Amino acid sequence: MAKAACVVGSSGGIGSAVSRRLKTENYSVMEMDLGGPLAIDLASPASVEAAFSAARRQAPRLDVLVVAAGILDLGKLADLTLEQWNRVLAVNLTGPFLCCKLARDWLVDGSRIVLIGSLAGRSGGVLTGTAYAVSKGGVESLTKSVAQELAPRRITANCVAPGGVDTPMLARNTPEGLAALKAATPLKRMALPEEIAGAVAFLASDDAAFVTGAVLPVNGGLRMD
Repeated sequence: MAKAACVVGSSGGIGSAVSRRLKTENYSVMEMDLGGPLAIDLASPASVEAAFSAARRQAPRLDVLVVAAGILDLGKLADLTLEQWNRVLAVNLTGPFLCCKLARDWLVDGSRIVLIGSLAGRSGGVLTGTAYAVSKGGVESLTKSVAQELAPRRITANCVAPGGVDTPMLARNTPEGLAALKAATPLKRMALPEEIAGAVAFLASDDAAFVTGAVLPVNGGLRMD
C-alpha cells in the first residue's frame, strides 16, 4: 500500500516541487492550498480544521506531513504595521502549529513531519522583513517542541531552512537585492525548488529515521553554522 503524504502549500514554488518529488517516490499525495483540491487558508483556524477533516475522510492514515505554505513580507520595524505582523504570524507560524496539532492523531507511529523554515529565521532577514524573520525563527522552535513531544511514537519532526530559492515569492525583491543575494552566496546562485524538495524527501525517508528536531540548511553556503 502506498504511503500517504499531505503537502500544505502545494501550489507554491517549493510546495509544488515537494508534491512532485513525493509522487515519484510512490506516495499518495493530498494537496492543500488556497485554490487546491483541498482548500485551506492558514490564517483561518476554521479553514485549517475543515481541510484536515476532509483529508482524513480521504485517507485513514498519514505517513508524512509537509507544511510548505507561507507568505513573504518585506516590512522592517520602522514601517511594519500591527496588521502586517499579525497576518504574517498567523500564516507562517500559527498555521503550521494548527497543522501539526490537527495531524497529531492522524499520523501513524514512525511517521514524519517536515516544516519549511528559512535562513531568515537565523539571520534576522536580509532581504526579508521583521515579521517574516520572526515567524521563521518560531517555526524552528515549533519543530523542536513537536519533535520532543512525538518522539515516543517514533514520529520525527524536522525543518528545512532554505536560503534564496528561485520562486515567484522571492521574485518580489528588487533585481539589485536578488543580485546581491546571489553574489553573497558561495555557490553564486539561487536554489532550485527541486533541491529543497530533495531535502524534504530525505527527511521523509527511512534514511532519516534517527534525525529529529533538526534544522537542515539548504542555502548554498550563505550561512555556515
